[in-house]
Amino acid sequence: MPSTIDTYFAQRQAQATLPLRLYALIDALLYAATAASGDDESVERPASAIALFDGTPDASLADAGPWLIDVEQATGDVRQSLFAMGAGAQGVSWLVSAYPFASLADELRARLDARMPDGRTALLRFYDARLMSEIADLLSFTQRIEFFVPTLDWLIEVNGELTRVHPHA
Repeated sequence: MPSTIDTYFAQRQAQATLPLRLYALIDALLYAATAASGDDESVERPASAIALFDGTPDASLADAGPWLIDVEQATGDVRQSLFAMGAGAQGVSWLVSAYPFASLADELRARLDARMPDGRTALLRFYDARLMSEIADLLSFTQRIEFFVPTLDWLIEVNGELTRVHPHA
């Protein structure tokens, strides 16, 4: 039986005039807690994932930070962990995009840092599905357009509820 996101994505693809991809954006620490078996909570990064901290000053934290996962390339176990995250309180963000995998990762990586009013830089935890709706609500119309430009749809799934945070404008 297809998942809610699989059904949504199939409908979206049928409406599209260009090839679309489905990606999952997750917090790797929350993924590890969901995917780990037994007492061992260390989980190896799947081949279908790009860590957004790779190539940044936070690269040493890449396996505990945000991961972008190409759902089509993901193994059955990875997909099951993603579905479990969406069904639970950890949540998962589902991105529908025409961008190639590495290009979307680069676009998202460029959005990790936010400039605070006092000039300091802060990590913008948009990869945490539990926070994304509130983050999107704080953005002005122009900021929303700029932030979401690489996606046609940005959805979050928390406790089994799928919510569109941003459809393409």
